[in-house]
Amino acid sequence: MADRNSISHEELTEANRTANVKVYDFKRAQKRLSTEQLRVLKKIHESFAYRLSSTFSTLLRTITQVDVVSAEQVTYEDFIQTLPGSTVLAVLEAAGQEKRLALNFPPRMAFAMIDLLLGGKGTWENTETSTITPIETNVLKRVVEGVIQNLHKAWADILTLRLKSTSVETNPQFLQLVDPSDPVVVMTFTVSFGEMLERMQLCMPYALLEPFILKLSAHNLLVQSQEVKNNLDNDFIQERIEHLTVPVRVELGRAAISIEEFLGLSVNDVIQLDQLVDEPLSVKINEETKFLAFPGTKKSRMAIKIEQVVEGEEKNER
Repeated sequence: MADRNSISHEELTEANRTANVKVYDFKRAQKRLSTEQLRVLKKIHESFAYRLSSTFSTLLRTITQVDVVSAEQVTYEDFIQTLPGSTVLAVLEAAGQEKRLALNFPPRMAFAMIDLLLGGKGTWENTETSTITPIETNVLKRVVEGVIQNLHKAWADILTLRLKSTSVETNPQFLQLVDPSDPVVVMTFTVSFGEMLERMQLCMPYALLEPFILKLSAHNLLVQSQEVKNNLDNDFIQERIEHLTVPVRVELGRAAISIEEFLGLSVNDVIQLDQLVDEPLSVKINEETKFLAFPGTKKSRMAIKIEQVVEGEEKNER
């Protein structure tokens, strides 16, 4: 066995070079989410995906399904290396903080969404390039804004961040959210509409989540799970109700006449109503009086001005 002192510097250098040794930063171990915390994040984003499915369906005018695939913690460098050389990355900035997130759309899905928003069939014929024009960027921002709104709702009980869309990048090498060795959490979703099935990714730096880590526990999730379910149900019902149409009728007054008088009516005959000129009119919703209003005009059209909301037993008195 060779004496350790007899090993030359050159031999040590060669041994270190040939050995498969990786440098490990022990500080990085302190900047990691636990398996439980990653599960909580995944659960939170399940409600986000549920809401986003409805938003995308309305926005794209086609049935869209969004599902959570995974929640992983990797370095930013590893995340960038998994992306193709050309993609569509929407950059989101947290207001009041110098921290950013990235939302990755595969070009095929991004341009199909743009095509739908512009009235097309949701196809992308030019597969040789993913260059996005300023007009297409502005159109895609409508999709990004929908994502942001639903992130705010899903994070409401855990993260207090206000996001805004700042830019769109097509080359991941030009986007530097954090240092390459810094940890990030990558949420992966599947998005399907028509014949399209692609993966969308949300990259969140650990530094952005760090102030809220204590809230990412299974205990907090169990306490809030019922509230989240109720909120989702309420949102679903409210969304359906808001798009319903109801008949609105303004009643000028009433009169009772006999059949004989009715058959004898002719042009210029006058029927006296039981409503006085200076009395408010009844505004009926589904045959039930809900408001009192006075008649008038607005921009040369007949209109009413609501003066009172009718509540309680008064509804049935008129």
